[in-house]
Amino acid sequence: MDFQEDLRHHLRSASLVGMTIIASLVIYLGFVEVLRAAYKPFRGFASIADIRPVRYAVFGAAAAVIVLIRILRPRLLRKGTGDDAKTVLPRLQRAALLTMVLGEVPGTLGLGWFLVSGYNIDFYVLAFASLLLVFMYFPRRAAWEEWLKG
Repeated sequence: MDFQEDLRHHLRSASLVGMTIIASLVIYLGFVEVLRAAYKPFRGFASIADIRPVRYAVFGAAAAVIVLIRILRPRLLRKGTGDDAKTVLPRLQRAALLTMVLGEVPGTLGLGWFLVSGYNIDFYVLAFASLLLVFMYFPRRAAWEEWLKG
């Protein structure tokens, strides 16, 4: 298999995972809207006296994931001196996959928080953060080629 075909294979796999994550975020949105329509007004499935600390924990965890991505990604993309195409492309693919999967975490936290509290605005904010992260780190051929040259 030549280098361009190998690049295309790794990029295609990572892109498919990214599209699947985007689809899952859309499914989360549909699920939230169905629940809101079916249980008008939806107030969540849990009754917690003081829910604010849980809300802060959810948003704090989402922020921690964003910071983790910013710290982890450059380390995952660090090149070694003896790297060749056989080692670099799988590493690049792993970095893209891990980054996008971590990028979905705020949306998943938002869905869980919505189910507990019924706060749909918080879900929208966290789902938007996930969507933004996935789009920021979505694998692009030009970016991969530039990284491979550098």
